[in-house]
Amino acid sequence: MTTNQTVLTYARQRVGTQVGSGECFDLADEALRNAGASSASDYGRITPTADYVWGRRVSRQEAQPGDIIQFRNYSMLIETETRVRVDTGGGGFEESFETVTATQSRGHHTAVVEAVDPSGRLNVLEQNVGTGVDRRRVQSNELFFVTRTNPPQTTREGNVTTTVRRTVTVRGQAWFYRPQTSNGGR
Repeated sequence: MTTNQTVLTYARQRVGTQVGSGECFDLADEALRNAGASSASDYGRITPTADYVWGRRVSRQEAQPGDIIQFRNYSMLIETETRVRVDTGGGGFEESFETVTATQSRGHHTAVVEAVDPSGRLNVLEQNVGTGVDRRRVQSNELFFVTRTNPPQTTREGNVTTTVRRTVTVRGQAWFYRPQTSNGGR
């Protein structure tokens, strides 16, 4: 099993549980140490505001499951516009329009890459996100790392035509790291 696979397996096995004190750092740190890889403290001083280094830096396009992401002032806004047109016959129609927005942010945060989509969407395993009693437990979330507007998707059912357009806006920074061991991370 590769180092990345070991890191990923460790994090996946802890979904729904709290690792360490529940800080985001704890999940990545313990997953790396379990895999025999270097952790952030091996690359520099750990402070509450440091941009941690977790291994060899790679681009988002090179990211693989088991890599570590370090965030700084990251935010993601998803805006979904839905237009519904109902043909009422005789050339008439009724139309409605709705816009729904959803946001997520990661100020100073760390996560483990779970799955990669070439479009810029990644599933991550992380803890200490969201609100409520479960926020310190490991959870899987979908995040985007590329700003884009998807082409409108139109469906027709009888006399109803629905068109949906989704725009994702990403801000802030995210650094991707490949775990490293004394033998280069293999």
